[in-house]
Amino acid sequence: MPVADDWKTCPHNLVNKIYNTRHEQENWESNISSTFKDLLSCENTWNSLPSLNHLPNHEVTDGQLVRFRGMVQDMLDPEIYLAEYEIRNLASGTSSIQCGRYRDILQNGMREEILQESHHNKMKDRGIVYCVSIPGESAWVSQLHAARCTEKAGPSGTVRNPLKRILEPASAATNGLTSLTAPESMEMDTDSPTNTTSSSAILNGGVDGKRSKGEDGGAVMKNNVGVPASDNNRHDLNLPIPNATGKAVIVKLYDIEDGSIKLNQILDIVGIVSLDPSLANIDDPDDQAGTLPPPSLVPRVHAVHIKKVEQNNPLVVPGTHLTQEEMTRTREQIIYILTQALLGDSLAAEYLLYHLISKVYGRRDIQVLGKMGLNLFNLNNNNNWIKRLYTILGLLVPGSHYLPLSRQHLETNNFVPAKDFEANRLVSGLLQLPASTNLVVDETMMSDGQLNPRGLSNLTAVGNLIRWQKLDYDFKYHSLEYETDVSVLVLSEGRSLLPADFQIKVIPEESLLESNYRNVNAILSEDLLNRIRVYLTQCREADYDLPEAVQTAVTDDFVQLRQEDPNQFTPEDLHSHLILARLVALSHGKPSLEAEDWSKVKELEANRKANRTPQPRGQPSLPNGLPLSISAI
Repeated sequence: MPVADDWKTCPHNLVNKIYNTRHEQENWESNISSTFKDLLSCENTWNSLPSLNHLPNHEVTDGQLVRFRGMVQDMLDPEIYLAEYEIRNLASGTSSIQCGRYRDILQNGMREEILQESHHNKMKDRGIVYCVSIPGESAWVSQLHAARCTEKAGPSGTVRNPLKRILEPASAATNGLTSLTAPESMEMDTDSPTNTTSSSAILNGGVDGKRSKGEDGGAVMKNNVGVPASDNNRHDLNLPIPNATGKAVIVKLYDIEDGSIKLNQILDIVGIVSLDPSLANIDDPDDQAGTLPPPSLVPRVHAVHIKKVEQNNPLVVPGTHLTQEEMTRTREQIIYILTQALLGDSLAAEYLLYHLISKVYGRRDIQVLGKMGLNLFNLNNNNNWIKRLYTILGLLVPGSHYLPLSRQHLETNNFVPAKDFEANRLVSGLLQLPASTNLVVDETMMSDGQLNPRGLSNLTAVGNLIRWQKLDYDFKYHSLEYETDVSVLVLSEGRSLLPADFQIKVIPEESLLESNYRNVNAILSEDLLNRIRVYLTQCREADYDLPEAVQTAVTDDFVQLRQEDPNQFTPEDLHSHLILARLVALSHGKPSLEAEDWSKVKELEANRKANRTPQPRGQPSLPNGLPLSISAI
């Protein structure tokens, strides 16, 4: 049964209508893009589209509009495709020009052929990026997005028709069971059979999908290396953080300026999905598509509109924010919760709050402005204290990842992405994370022993991430440096092996662990959690200014402190004080620093340095702060 002509379920019809009026306008491609942008401007319309994040791939149909929220994990080579091509009707001899935009497979009827050498054919290029489910995304974020999906699409792009009967399997018929609900996959449109041809195959002289006999005599589609399609689930989705429900898509980009899409960026994409199985049958070994998973596992999505996600908190939308009264109340509540989680240590809880709202807001030479790598030490994992603390943090922030720094984990995993030139892809690493992710490093898991070269390399990468907010991707013969914005919290028993901007000794009352966490569990209502989530994001994303008068007062104060004791207040201390002052002001909902905030910072740092900092490490270290000898932890 043919699907109704709707721009959501049959977007190619809309594209063709605009293309057919190309002689009446100067740029038909931009008209298509602006039309989709206007249609998708309503948030309810955007959310009504089927989401590949929450639906199995088999519940969407080839050629319909879908959504996908994900991180750009890899950027593939641009692809040449036929933007316009000529077909000829073999019966009448007439020819026509067709649009190849947003297609992987060029469409022609049974009695039509594509003229490969036609002078009307026009080739263009399109960008390709490999997107994966957002690494470390908190469960509450995914659940909120799933709840906003207002429409479930069946395989034909429409809601299932309850008036159709299902074809009962033999077992059901035997038991006398019947059903009045039929899946749309049983429908077939046989009115206009068509042949399909890959647009990239045209350029290579034509490639047809091949079939071979399986062991049961049935036809089995094979991919480029001759593996049956039933083995497609063995393909690696290349997720930075293993996730049983993780998804991946290959996104094809049109009319995108160079550099506008970056690696590790979070995108919310609407596009035309391409699931044709013949895309998995590429015989040309030099074609990068031959190394990619089949579309049944990793759908191809031709983007018609893209939103760049600056912050991944669905509770924070433009035009809504907490009032000053709500900010003050929420700050008190989160300090109380973190104090309970740290077993009564209110000073450590306050520093932890500032860590949660920190972000990189600028870079000056080699100095990274805004980051606040925090090391809380004097912790242990008795009664799963570390895991319980991480669970609370995961309930508050949009994205987090727990990284146990055990020798086995360091020596058996890849922390840094590496280029696989044979497969022509970037193999992901555990540290390939989007901006605003909170990385919790559990150093209490480390045991005595000597690390192998991989373990040492991974440990060095974590240290570089903390100190420089950069990650060196391994391209075999050289490395490429990528900037990051990952807030790293290191939990350790003694002084951490890793560098930190702030180190503070936690002074817990361990006898309160069970009762404190019961208290936290009792007060964490949905309303409070949502307010804290909005509060943290609002503080993190707020604008901040350092007034000239306050700046002068801070400078004079610094000069005076230096005169009193040059060894106790260095230029590095001034930098850390200014970073902390910014976070103190933002945590109170203030857009600029006030004198009382600066006094608060000096008081906090004086308390921390009095008896909460470790003794300086005497042994030589690497440039990133790691010790030269780490044979024993």
